[in-house]
Amino acid sequence: MKVLAGQSIFDLAIQYCGAIEAAFQIALKNDIGLTDNLTVGAELARTEIVNRDVVNYYTRRGLQPATKITNNDLLSGIFDDTFDDTFE
Repeated sequence: MKVLAGQSIFDLAIQYCGAIEAAFQIALKNDIGLTDNLTVGAELARTEIVNRDVVNYYTRRGLQPATKITNNDLLSGIFDDTFDDTFE
């Protein structure tokens, strides 16, 4: 499994194994933590497919989930100083 920009271990688990639960096995097999930042381009060892229908769905549609925010600027419009004393 090749890690793409913005992908977490959970994205890889759903894409390549068909279930989020596979993240635990991927972590163990690759000696990484569930919350570790993955290196773009890294090759991780695969584990067995849990749900082939989900894997086929992602494969047929060319879907490659990348749910991790990699650019803090994306949040700048959401989290600013607007609410600094609103809730005091």
